[in-house]
Amino acid sequence: MSPAQTEILVYFRLLADDFSIEDVTNRLGIIPTETFKRGENSKHSSHPNEYTSWSLGTGYQPSFDVNEQLQHIIMQLRGKETILDAIYATYDDMQARFIIVIVMEEGQTPALGFDLETIQFVHRIRAEFDIDLYANPYEEDPDFKD
Repeated sequence: MSPAQTEILVYFRLLADDFSIEDVTNRLGIIPTETFKRGENSKHSSHPNEYTSWSLGTGYQPSFDVNEQLQHIIMQLRGKETILDAIYATYDDMQARFIIVIVMEEGQTPALGFDLETIQFVHRIRAEFDIDLYANPYEEDPDFKD
């Protein structure tokens, strides 16, 4: 059995109280990897969804650099900035987020840095970052001294 590897999941999410998932999908010309409507039972908890969401994600992938997964999503969104502006104008409570989930195994920590071009693009499409870190237990190096 191979040891567990650090994995990274990145997804871009549009969320609002209520909006047409079909409209957003058609405008962007991108098939989302996950959607849910406000009030429907959530896949991730026992509570109904509090908002409507459209997401484009990578799924969990073994990686030591967040930018590998982040750039994969950004590449699909480049050139869609004015379309996103129009979507935000139609649904005035729309929020955009890049969600990064890192599951670290055995102390294997990935690189987590953003270059200026990435920061400018994320700012241009009015998105925020949400970063979740999970560190699974590992044995500390007995020779390491703080």
